[in-house]
Amino acid sequence: MPTLLVMTNLSTSPRHTFAALFFAFILSCVNAVSNEYGPSTAVTTRYWDCCKPSCGWSDKGSFVDNSPVQSCDIHANPLLDNSQGTGCNGGKAFGCASNSPWAVNDTFSYGFAGTFLVGGDESTWCCSCYQLNFTSGAVKGKSMIVQASNTNYDSPNDNVFTLGIPGGNTSYAGACGLEYSVSDTVFGTENVGVSKRSECDNLPAALKPGCQWRFDWFNNTEGPNVEYKRVTCPKVLTDITKCKRDDDETFEADAIKANSPSAASTLPSMAPTAISVLLMWWMLQTLG
Repeated sequence: MPTLLVMTNLSTSPRHTFAALFFAFILSCVNAVSNEYGPSTAVTTRYWDCCKPSCGWSDKGSFVDNSPVQSCDIHANPLLDNSQGTGCNGGKAFGCASNSPWAVNDTFSYGFAGTFLVGGDESTWCCSCYQLNFTSGAVKGKSMIVQASNTNYDSPNDNVFTLGIPGGNTSYAGACGLEYSVSDTVFGTENVGVSKRSECDNLPAALKPGCQWRFDWFNNTEGPNVEYKRVTCPKVLTDITKCKRDDDETFEADAIKANSPSAASTLPSMAPTAISVLLMWWMLQTLG
């Protein structure tokens, strides 16, 4: 950790020691800034379980017209009643095929993701959009803009974007088989999904392009890392999910404030006491 590194290399000079301690204190405050807006880093995974998206409930955030992510019925048709329970637990709401990724060109794609940002909750990320710049693997140098349509609680210590990719995993509840009236085996094996591009041909027609995207544009990359930042949602994404956040056109001011803080604004309420203690210690060292 950077703070520990500073502490283990203190100068014997009291003034240098005080400066190092004060810098470490400021650094710890800056590091505590929320990951809500970025820029920051994250890991990625993939999924496709056909369950109702977690951001498909109207109480998961402040949405325009109180409209969360739209779900689909058991026949894969858009469902107007967002109060319906998930098909993964006996309900009537399932994920929609339209939430598949697609390529715009060789280096840029759109898509949707299950999201988790350390220090935040669903009210901060549901229906937010993020630019993901891939920094590792075969997709290094490529970018996506995704809308957070779901939530991933599997790695609570990491920032995570779990990309929604048909055939990218299986449904723990067999919901894909229910929604499309096919055997769940066509979606591949657990934690893998389909293993090669030709197996995408076995998926329902509406899901094939998104499945093939994984092997074409995405190069079947396993868990690439990303640098991310929140961006204003493109209409092409909100038109699909029918979800737009109330703060979508105003969040940038908050992001600028969060990422360009003055030292005074980032110090917590304990700062005056902490600084006084450090100053007294420095004076004692100097006088002694």
